[in-house]
Amino acid sequence: MKQHYTIIDGYNVIGQSNYLKAMAIESLAEARTELLLELANYNARIEDDVIVVFDAYDVKSHEREEVFHGIRVIYSKENETADAVIERLTFELYNKHITTIKVVTSDMSEQHAIFGSGALRIPSREFISNLEEEKVMIEKDIKNMHEVKPRTRITIDEATLQKLERIRRGKL
Repeated sequence: MKQHYTIIDGYNVIGQSNYLKAMAIESLAEARTELLLELANYNARIEDDVIVVFDAYDVKSHEREEVFHGIRVIYSKENETADAVIERLTFELYNKHITTIKVVTSDMSEQHAIFGSGALRIPSREFISNLEEEKVMIEKDIKNMHEVKPRTRITIDEATLQKLERIRRGKL
């Protein structure tokens, strides 16, 4: 069975999104959470395993991992960039015959490294456009669900409905 992965350089995407970049000026944690929420919605519509990597380069910590609404989130360890984690993941996950890996980044050096590992690249701005398109599709799907919501599972004419109602009330 073919495995599909989308690996995202989280801060790179935040930096390429006007909305998230403005939010990050006020609160980087809030911008991260907003990105993860958007990715959770995106993840619900695609078949890939989504992995988001955030730099913790200047933070004194070990690499840590968590799951956020089905998305694997990795924070790099001290003195390790998100690029290094992405390269390692690409190398570990790639299997020529059964794996497709897409890496979302606009970092040129990262692009060259991932191509050598067999991954495909999606520029961050293009990915942001994809997220926005998915958001519109989700809103459209939700609107259609509310408009097309059937009252009953089968179509029944009014006379039959009245007869069934009389039977239900015991007034046959």
